[in-house]
Amino acid sequence: MVARVLLLLFLLGGLAQGQASAAAGTLDLQIDEEQPAGTLVGDISAGLPPGTNTYMYFISAQEGSGVATDLEIDENTGIIKTARVLDHESRDHYSFIAVTPEGATVEVRVQVNDINDHAPSFPRPRGALQIPEHTPLGSRFPLEPALDADSGLLDTQGYALKGGNLGQAFQLETRRGPNGALQPELVVASILDREACSTYTLRLEAYDGGSPPRSSQMTLDVSLQDINDNAPAFNQSRYHTLIPENLQPGSSILQVFAWDSDEGENGAVVYEINRRQSDPEQYFVIDAATGVIKLNKGLDYELRKVHELVVQARDKAVHPEVSTAFVTIQVRDYNDNQPTMTIIFLSEDGSPRISEGAQPGQFVARISVSDPDYGEYANVNVSLEGGEGKFALTTKDNIIYLICVDQLLDREERDSYELRVTATDAGTPPLRAESAFVLQVMDVNDNPPLFDAQEYEQTVPEVVYPGSFVLQVTARDKDQGPNGEVCYSILHTPHTHSHWFAIDPATGIVTTASSLDYEIDPQPQLTVLATDRGKPSLSSTAVVRVALQDVNDNEPIFESTFYNVSLKENLPPGTCFLQTVCSESHNSCVLQPLFSIKRELWAV
Repeated sequence: MVARVLLLLFLLGGLAQGQASAAAGTLDLQIDEEQPAGTLVGDISAGLPPGTNTYMYFISAQEGSGVATDLEIDENTGIIKTARVLDHESRDHYSFIAVTPEGATVEVRVQVNDINDHAPSFPRPRGALQIPEHTPLGSRFPLEPALDADSGLLDTQGYALKGGNLGQAFQLETRRGPNGALQPELVVASILDREACSTYTLRLEAYDGGSPPRSSQMTLDVSLQDINDNAPAFNQSRYHTLIPENLQPGSSILQVFAWDSDEGENGAVVYEINRRQSDPEQYFVIDAATGVIKLNKGLDYELRKVHELVVQARDKAVHPEVSTAFVTIQVRDYNDNQPTMTIIFLSEDGSPRISEGAQPGQFVARISVSDPDYGEYANVNVSLEGGEGKFALTTKDNIIYLICVDQLLDREERDSYELRVTATDAGTPPLRAESAFVLQVMDVNDNPPLFDAQEYEQTVPEVVYPGSFVLQVTARDKDQGPNGEVCYSILHTPHTHSHWFAIDPATGIVTTASSLDYEIDPQPQLTVLATDRGKPSLSSTAVVRVALQDVNDNEPIFESTFYNVSLKENLPPGTCFLQTVCSESHNSCVLQPLFSIKRELWAV
């Protein structure tokens, strides 16, 4: 072996110095890859100059050229065979020099022909791509190419979409990259709407130019990136509910719901009540996350029967979309209001009073009733209590009631009545309103003054000074006010000497008006008149009899102021010689005159 190597080196060296006389030849051979070991490649002798024969070849190949390992060369016959299955992709050619002992050389080149033994191969079996929805048509998105170990026409020649292309949303187009590889590009072919279809699972196929072509596939998951192109949509444009007016604050009323087809923050919905357009008093609040509407403070059916809310749903995008729904909340009445009464008294000054002269049927007061509550609660029953049957209640429409006189009144019998009006609604439990008042019976002048006695008697000395007290008369009037105010006077009549007396018009005190004279009238009398101040006035009279007490206010008067008597002498003592008579204006039973002689007047 060593000798053969040395010989080859010698021959090659000689050739290099031009010492060999034989011409050099070339031999180009081809063989398809993947042929089994031992497949005939060619004969070196085919490359010798014509007419040249040899019995041996010396083979020279560079180290690492694969000739020694991949080819089997018969050095005696020059037959070249494959020592193993050749792979174009691993080594596409072999070259070596064959030298004959005669010095002839043949440069042998063996071309390993590519066969379609590889399919195009994608870098990974599954890929992902994100594309914003509503991307303009024709937009291109480069994809990783499928590489084929084969070359030339057997390399990757094209791509196709084999499935998952819903609505023909995409197309595949190719272009040559800088390295010559066929670069696939995904092209948007129709409008992309994430809300209609959020993902596409595309099956991409790459094929080569073999016959038949070889191919491979990969799955491309295309996800559409959301943009805020949808406003939240309520499941109802208008919501209705009915709640009782006594519902407690904090109670849930209803829930609104809006759905936003976008995703992420673009699809996150928050709720709010538009306070500028509805519910500025904030009777209601809404949970921003759940859409549950709750009562915030107490309701009053009588103030508002229906509440209209404008509810907005907006997403959380940087530039949010907003939609609106309307919520109608009807309040159901609850019997929380007692009836109201308005009483108008029909007297001149509007006070609770009635004339005692009022006839049955005459109206005393007008009562109007109402109930702020609704429906059956507004049916009000009105009743009247008190008055001892003197008054009655009447109505024609159950709205306006009238209190009227039912029996004759007598203020002197009773001057006031306590009345109570009660209004009761039809709720359960019923609510009521009451009004109590005292009805005054106003006086009419239907009673004259009446003296305590029809006759008064009094004894008075005849020698009293004018203005002296005689007695006091009293008359009483059952009426009231001016009708019951009594004024006294004397009815002067002839022959009764009533002018001797005077009476105080207010107190009824009788006094002497002048001197009294028993001798003129020992029993004067006067008629006293008591008059009230009613219009017209009423009056009555009483008789006052005055008995005068006589006093010694008159001298005895002789019948003659001079008596002349002649007497006989020697008349015995005790002889009556003269009888005088005197008279006095007094009752003789009362005063007896006494006689006496003033002796100095006598002359003997």
